[in-house]
Amino acid sequence: MSTATPTQTSAGTGLRSLAALLWRRRVVVALVVAVLAATVGIGLAVAEREYTATARVAATPPQAEAPSAASYEDLLGTMARIAESGPLLEDVSRDTGELSVEQLREQVTGSVVAGTVIIQVAVTDTDPERAARIADAVAAAMPDHDPSNGAFVFHLTEPAEVPEEPSSPDIPITVLAGLVLAVASAVVVAVLVDRTFRTVADADEVAAVTGSTVLGVLPRPEDPEGDPATRPVSPEFGALRALRVGIEFASAEDPTRLLVVASGTGGEAHPGWVEVNLAAALTEVGHRVLLVDADRDGRTRHPLLDRAGEPGLYDVMAGAATLPDAVHRDERLGFAVLGLGDAHLAPPSLLEMRFRDLLAQTEADYDVVLVHAGPVSESEDARIMAIDGALLLTVGSGSVHPRTLQRAVAHLRMVRTRILGVVLTESRASARASVRASARASARGVSR
Repeated sequence: MSTATPTQTSAGTGLRSLAALLWRRRVVVALVVAVLAATVGIGLAVAEREYTATARVAATPPQAEAPSAASYEDLLGTMARIAESGPLLEDVSRDTGELSVEQLREQVTGSVVAGTVIIQVAVTDTDPERAARIADAVAAAMPDHDPSNGAFVFHLTEPAEVPEEPSSPDIPITVLAGLVLAVASAVVVAVLVDRTFRTVADADEVAAVTGSTVLGVLPRPEDPEGDPATRPVSPEFGALRALRVGIEFASAEDPTRLLVVASGTGGEAHPGWVEVNLAAALTEVGHRVLLVDADRDGRTRHPLLDRAGEPGLYDVMAGAATLPDAVHRDERLGFAVLGLGDAHLAPPSLLEMRFRDLLAQTEADYDVVLVHAGPVSESEDARIMAIDGALLLTVGSGSVHPRTLQRAVAHLRMVRTRILGVVLTESRASARASVRASARASARGVSR
């Protein structure tokens, strides 16, 4: 039984990757091929056609005066060059009255047909009939310019015919070369475009780039300010439920009551939407959830987190308010919310020094603390808070380059942050497809 070598496996993987890249950039490939094909077609259409007519003359010595083989070949070569000589071309120019000697020098070539006594005269011209006339005129003038003083007998063996097809441009060769150039250029351009503009767009790509389990794939919300996790008829309900199940499976072996949710690279379309709906989904199955807003960068967020003017997280950590006074309970959704509070004057080290103490204060009343944090690429806050729990990374479909996401994840792993998994948001897939993808991701999480 044969076994594939590592080199063969690597080559196969490389070809599959290239095929996937070309399919991903198929519009670019088609555009480059179309542009180059049009360029070649236009070039062929406007290119000046040239036609080549040939006449053949046999040059043989009389039998009684046959020279040696070596000298005969030399004489034949000399006769072929005579076809291009000035004196002969002057006679042809005078007799035909069509082209000057200088023009004839560029168009007339003489050569010996290998292994024969035949001298071939070839004339290239934009007029096929004129090319044939000149070729016959050169062949007819050759005996008058015999350098052997009658040592050769000349007779025309093949008069020139008017060529029907152009000799230049060579259409089949040009089309083939254009096709090869188009394919090669399309591959190069597709690779460059992909490296420059590629974004992760599906769960498999996210898993490959981050090396983490994709716990959920969420479609673009119909209502960015809504809470579809509480409405089974909503198109996002199934995907949110699958995300909640994936998180519970992923944390089953090593439970954590603190889950920090943060974007991998920023640019979230709807900050806080995932956290609010995840809190609602966890509350639906009996968890006592505290949702905390810890994003200090002033981004617009879900209305449930926007508690401007009320005491919040930073007020509690600074000792300006107590946790019970700062917490707001949403009676409709059933979970508690701790807003951001006054974070503008707080020292940068406050979160690092006091968050663990605040977390300890929540143990009696909440079994899940869900934190909405700023992007990990812009702030260390998410990493600092996740030290005592785990991080759930959100990635917007089609919004981040793979290398950018890789660097963000590598930094988190370098500082030993526990990444529970990844959520792909803003997926362009249908809600049903999102649920299936989430279910597959959850199953992979269980198997691990």
